[in-house]
Amino acid sequence: MRLLTFALSLFIIIPAALVFGVAYATASAYISPAPSSVSRPPDLPFVVEDVSFMGGDDVTLRGWYTPPSNGVVIIVLHGYDSNRLSMMFHAEALTQAGYGVLMYDERGHGMSDVTQRSFGWRDVEDVGGALAFLDGKRCAGEGKTCVRTVALVGCSIGGQIGLRAAAHYPEIRAVLADGPAIVSAADLPPADGLKPSTIWDSLIDRFLELRLGTAAPAPVVEVIDEIAPRPILLIAGAAGKELEPIRYYRERAGDKAQIWEVPGATHCDGPSVAPEEYARRMVAFFDEATSS
Repeated sequence: MRLLTFALSLFIIIPAALVFGVAYATASAYISPAPSSVSRPPDLPFVVEDVSFMGGDDVTLRGWYTPPSNGVVIIVLHGYDSNRLSMMFHAEALTQAGYGVLMYDERGHGMSDVTQRSFGWRDVEDVGGALAFLDGKRCAGEGKTCVRTVALVGCSIGGQIGLRAAAHYPEIRAVLADGPAIVSAADLPPADGLKPSTIWDSLIDRFLELRLGTAAPAPVVEVIDEIAPRPILLIAGAAGKELEPIRYYRERAGDKAQIWEVPGATHCDGPSVAPEEYARRMVAFFDEATSS
């Protein structure tokens, strides 16, 4: 009997230890820095200025700034494990339409500082640093390159950060979130019973809290309705796995939110699947949102 009890204990303890070990390693990978070299493409179709500014907890963020010709600047946020170069499609389409852009490497990415990433948890304050930088570009009168309005576009984790930042900073006029990621397991759509994926995400949340030394912030679904009456455009790949959670965001966002489900797209690949329609919808959204 003792031998059987020991065998059963091993049968439980070893798989549990393996699951916890993999979850801890996954959380550690999420917050490990992802530096990369960023240089201007030789065929860059718009002029940029190298800039840096302070984000939350005094982290230095580095990026490019292009002044507007219509008085509106769009803050551009990239996805995880990436840098500002992954958002060149958005920046080019927006600058061609007269918008200014501020595109920067998020904390722990590209050429920005910090020894940890935060899965977006601490990045909302970095958007506050971007807004403070743009405040310095405001000027009196009707100068076309003066900043009078700020909006935001983000992909994946950048979309998650953008939605939370718009809820926190009322000066952000509108937000386009393409494939916005979850903050924590609390952002997952309700389900009958516990799903293994929900248990896994909850375990990751606990290890992220341990490694980052902070509690998980409020999930997107709890704050997205605070953006209203400012408009939201959510974009989801109709062929991907993100459709259900982004539809859930749409339900929680209120009447000013709209969703575009891109046929044939998976995650943040709308610019390659339907480039002309994507650019048209994006520019039209910001035109309407910032016209007044």
